[in-house]
Amino acid sequence: MNSWSTGAGTRTAADILAECTVPGVPGMVPSADRSLAAVPELLLGELDRARRGVVVLATDGVSYRPARRHWPGVTPLTSVFPSVSANAWLTATTGAGAAVHGVPGMVYRLPGRGLVLSVTGGLLADPAAEPARETVAAAPPTVFGRARERGFGAVAIGRELDALPGPWSAAVLAGADRPGGREPLTTDPLAAAAAAVADVDRVLPVTGAPTLVWVYVNLDDDQHAHGWHGAGEEALSQLAVAAARWADQGWTVVAHSDHGHVPTEPDPDLDRAWADVDRPELCVLPAGGAGRTRWLHPRPGREVEVAGRLAAALGDSAVVLGADDLPGRRLLALSPVLRERLGAVVAIATGSRFPLPDPSMRSEHGATHPDEMLVPYAVWRA
Repeated sequence: MNSWSTGAGTRTAADILAECTVPGVPGMVPSADRSLAAVPELLLGELDRARRGVVVLATDGVSYRPARRHWPGVTPLTSVFPSVSANAWLTATTGAGAAVHGVPGMVYRLPGRGLVLSVTGGLLADPAAEPARETVAAAPPTVFGRARERGFGAVAIGRELDALPGPWSAAVLAGADRPGGREPLTTDPLAAAAAAVADVDRVLPVTGAPTLVWVYVNLDDDQHAHGWHGAGEEALSQLAVAAARWADQGWTVVAHSDHGHVPTEPDPDLDRAWADVDRPELCVLPAGGAGRTRWLHPRPGREVEVAGRLAAALGDSAVVLGADDLPGRRLLALSPVLRERLGAVVAIATGSRFPLPDPSMRSEHGATHPDEMLVPYAVWRA
């Protein structure tokens, strides 16, 4: 099955793509009702019906199309915008968008501080500094806390997320018991899948009240380095085998991802063009964003100039928008929280050529291509 059943019938990936196509925006915008913001309610509904509980395979970096080849019963969700993990996982566990939680990407401005931070690190001006408490503007209740309020258990196996300092990972997993220790980053998709399965096997069976067991599965870093390949396909199959086994033991299993990926092509000319606009005489701070969506912080009064120069420099490789144009295009609700964090000029990649923060990446995400935005949601029931 590759569609959502609704009172009005079914909605396929093609239906959602059509609903989320907006003139003037490349690719697609997030769905109004079937984005990652819907995940907490979906999981709580499964938990209400589950016999023993729900296991969630929180799989980082998997597009909808490859998941359909290996997971039964896959239905489409959309990611958020920008389609990056920092924004997506926080939305997937809280149901709140960046307009509330204030994490639009991997790198953004701290309000009132005149500084730029990396959400999983620290201040770019001082990488040794502790991550700032303003990293997350607001931490809404997570699905773990809400599950506990209903009398269920909640366990989160964060793996690599547990090694990240600061408020972001704490906000993503707030309210859950967090067994295990900090795991080193792996770029081997088979090792990541096997380790996640072993971690779940260690905490099952859970006795007592039905429990939500959430585990992070990092398939993202391998794709960045190598692109999608056979090892990633095998990892998805490996996860499906484990999911079927847990379902046979009486668990409901849900697998979903945060964003997809698209191939990239290095382009030194575009890198130089970006650097020519991202300089101190034009911009008050270094660029923010992540991957295939990036933004600039023009000096006051130079917003139009910077937008014009960037659009001319990037040509057909990007759509360049003023931040105030985003809400009307259904990309991002520009709340007061985001106005302080986002740059005034935003560039969204339209193809495989784009000035990436890391040109060595073979595959990236962050923009609005369907392979970045359409993500899988699969269920195995007891």
